[in-house]
Amino acid sequence: MPTQETVPASVADVNASTSPAKFRWIQVIELGYEENEGGNDAEEAPICFNCGAAAGEHSKLSKCAKCEVASYCSRECQVKNWKGGDGKVGHKFSCAAYKRVGEDMMIIFGDDKDTARQDIISRLRFYALPYAIHKFSSAGRGFLFLQSDSSLAVLSLPSPVLSNGRKYTRQRSVLLHWLTMKEFDTEVCMDDFELASVRKELNAVVESYHEEIEVPVLMRFRCGHVAVGVAPLIPDFKLCTMLGKEYYAETSGAVQLNIDDM
Repeated sequence: MPTQETVPASVADVNASTSPAKFRWIQVIELGYEENEGGNDAEEAPICFNCGAAAGEHSKLSKCAKCEVASYCSRECQVKNWKGGDGKVGHKFSCAAYKRVGEDMMIIFGDDKDTARQDIISRLRFYALPYAIHKFSSAGRGFLFLQSDSSLAVLSLPSPVLSNGRKYTRQRSVLLHWLTMKEFDTEVCMDDFELASVRKELNAVVESYHEEIEVPVLMRFRCGHVAVGVAPLIPDFKLCTMLGKEYYAETSGAVQLNIDDM
């Protein structure tokens, strides 16, 4: 699997200067699975996001006034965590994400879910989109199928820290496939009637997209959230082609990306 260290410096420069990709979402469905996900750690009492201290008999934790989620044992810890460092993502970069997921680790509003999906693809685009273009060159028109054993809420957070400040103990990863509609019909729909419900919209996207400027995407998460959309190619087709050959020349099937290695 490619790692961040394999990205050429020129690509890193583009990544830093390019605004997040915007998507056209064609269909979004909820399959009704339980979304509050994070294992036993999610049910434990909150701890300080910076030092890990829990509330004591004579002390209590205060919350960030902006997201009303992140907890701190002192002003000093809050200031330090806001800036980040020592391997931690600064809260100034993740405050909005925690506001979306709330204390219950559930994204409620549709616009917030759109933003969460966009944030995920933005983090993965220098690996996921080159994979899609590389597979398109050999398999033909199809779509990028992104699946995760994490919920949309958990995967959308910039770091693997739950709303109670405790670390998410599972590996946050996504599995990428490039599927043609024929493969979708014979390999997916035959066994998964729930995904078959998006076939009409997905097929319309696959038949009409412009392969040099966009990629059809089907996303599915542990929580039962499913979305069909179109992702613009950022980076562009030429760079995606180059990176696809570099990363995936020896890859014939699906690819797993560990999101915290990005």
